[in-house]
Amino acid sequence: MAEVKKDKMGDAAKLIRKGAILLKEVCPKCGGLQVRYKNRSLCVNCDDLSDLVSIERVSLEGGVPASLGDIALDKIQRLSDALSKEEDVEKQASIARLILIYMEIIEKMKKA
Repeated sequence: MAEVKKDKMGDAAKLIRKGAILLKEVCPKCGGLQVRYKNRSLCVNCDDLSDLVSIERVSLEGGVPASLGDIALDKIQRLSDALSKEEDVEKQASIARLILIYMEIIEKMKKA
């Protein structure tokens, strides 16, 4: 039983290295740790994280990562969080420009 928990914690650690954020809110079902990854809240105990830590697939069409849209959405979320905390107006403008660039990427992917 302890080994299963160790594996799940290892998967959670791998997700954090890939950009997941450890949440302060605990799982409402079991009271376990939660992480946010690709705009989803996941419980380390309840959810199967093993699929998420596997290597991302790459599309053969043009060599563009299949998860490019997910990456852009993740960046927008992180930048939005940073923007809400930033006090410096110049840094706010820089962050806002980056958000617009990522939004343009998403729009171009939808058209493709």
